[in-house]
Amino acid sequence: MAWTLNRQSVRWLAVLAVLLGAGWILWHAFGQKLHAPVNKSVTTPPLIVRVENVDPATLLDKFLVDGHIDPGRLAELENQGPPALAAAADFAAARYEHERNREETALSYIQRAVSAAPSNASLHAWCAVILMNNGQAAEAVSHAERAAQLDPASVEVQRILGKAYYQAGRLESAITTWEHAQQISPDEALAKELEKAKREAAVESRFTEAARGHFVLRYEGGKLGATFTDDAFRALERDYGDLSQSLGLEPRAAVTVVFYNEQQFADVTNSPAWVEGLNDGKMRIPLRDTGSVTPPLEALLRHELTHSFLQDRVPRCPTWLNEGLAQMAEPKDVATMAPAVAAQGTAGEFVPLSQMEGSFQAMTLEQARQAYLESLAATEVLRNTYGMDGLRRLLAALASGVSTEDALRSVTGGGYDDLTAAAKAYAAKYLPQGAAVR
Repeated sequence: MAWTLNRQSVRWLAVLAVLLGAGWILWHAFGQKLHAPVNKSVTTPPLIVRVENVDPATLLDKFLVDGHIDPGRLAELENQGPPALAAAADFAAARYEHERNREETALSYIQRAVSAAPSNASLHAWCAVILMNNGQAAEAVSHAERAAQLDPASVEVQRILGKAYYQAGRLESAITTWEHAQQISPDEALAKELEKAKREAAVESRFTEAARGHFVLRYEGGKLGATFTDDAFRALERDYGDLSQSLGLEPRAAVTVVFYNEQQFADVTNSPAWVEGLNDGKMRIPLRDTGSVTPPLEALLRHELTHSFLQDRVPRCPTWLNEGLAQMAEPKDVATMAPAVAAQGTAGEFVPLSQMEGSFQAMTLEQARQAYLESLAATEVLRNTYGMDGLRRLLAALASGVSTEDALRSVTGGGYDDLTAAAKAYAAKYLPQGAAVR
């Protein structure tokens, strides 16, 4: 089956997982692709922020009205006292917006906080993280470096600085910084990220980079067909436009796609031989045919690009919905998939969708086949009943920070139990005679 990367909530890895998610893909004996889920949660740096003697946590209630920041009340608080009070208030507002995935608004507040307290290392570090979440890696480096100058002993700051370097494509600087962080306080999760970065640097040191439109392609120069990169850019831009229209959202930054030969892919990802592709914030694609963008390759690109859209804009998107949307994008459909799953001997045990919000990685191959079928069935039910507009409203509700149950009720009037039952009945229609969904 396909496995996800870094799905456990590790305290220090939270910062290192900014904008990261994973979308593994396998090719098994029956030729069916399974794509592992992306389940990225909003990243919150493990930094306690105090501005002089002011605790920002005590200020939020002073300007929060009905769950929204009141600009007038915040301005009054900013003008009441010294710069430390303004910085603390602005940070409280930034964190509130950040935790609800409203990163553009969070950025405006954290920048005001930094301006009011320019010597506060934690504020610079937070600003770096929020800048990365907005796709502004180069600017993030500047603030992370300033945080490291102000607090060179902070391991949290060193980890954020390393991540900023990594996001900005400065692999050697990221490696050096993370090595320093490990010297301060060793961390198992960071050690894995560090080793991966070293493998990536070793393989990609001579890669060519080309940027066009919404994408950055990286590949080994001279190894691809004469028209491959042009064809890839055209296919990706076409898919980008289709997904932008259907999902009603776009990634905040250019999407990086790295093409490898099979050995390079294995060396960088350290993945099992059956893994067909990986999305860890970059779309990592091993190529068997370097001459053209084949239909199977374009289906793979559409699937992984869907994950890039969702992991950035809807980080709390449940796995079943993330995978359902990605499979529809390929495109796949339940009418074709259900008989294939039944033919592979899957028992047909439907798991409640409420239990499928997280990673599928602990599942057996048979369970994973069923999970992807159920994910697709539930998503098709939503599309067929409420249209793509209904799915867009569901994504918008999830992006605002509400629970999946509440988001479903806001769109469908029903909850998880209703959708699970509908998906189960829908999939059963396409199973061969004698097969059953339990």
